[in-house]
Amino acid sequence: MRDFDYLGEKYFPHWIEAGRALGMAKATLIAGIVSVLEMRGVEISDNARKRLSRCESLDQLGAWLRSAPKVRSADELFD
Repeated sequence: MRDFDYLGEKYFPHWIEAGRALGMAKATLIAGIVSVLEMRGVEISDNARKRLSRCESLDQLGAWLRSAPKVRSADELFD
């Protein structure tokens, strides 16, 4: 596995960095959604948390973040 990591860092650093940036953007959006809902006192079910973490679309996560201040339940985000 170390050889693969070495080769990846040597020959594909741009892909590794792009993957890190995507992961960080996703984590930031999810944290924002959860923060907004928690600040508003909206309960977040385990299913809602799983759905957020499984989402791979930054556009969709952004839409849910914009909806978070308006919903009465976390499940409303997904309607």
